[in-house]
Amino acid sequence: MEDRRPLGGAADRQRTCGVCGAEFRPDERTEVEAFTDGEVRYVAVHPGHTTHSPGREQAAARKLRKMPGHAA
Repeated sequence: MEDRRPLGGAADRQRTCGVCGAEFRPDERTEVEAFTDGEVRYVAVHPGHTTHSPGREQAAARKLRKMPGHAA
């Protein structure tokens, strides 16, 4: 059995990326993303991966650009 150092937090509990399903390597950097499915939950993902749809992300970015004081 492979000796694994605990990843800590959500990554330790999940062991795999919430988006692509690939296993996290020991000492690998992960990000935590919040999502809701009736409850607020947190999922560990590889950097750059997201559980949010691109269309939803683009719509949010457009709204932010229209708000005064936010960079384009």
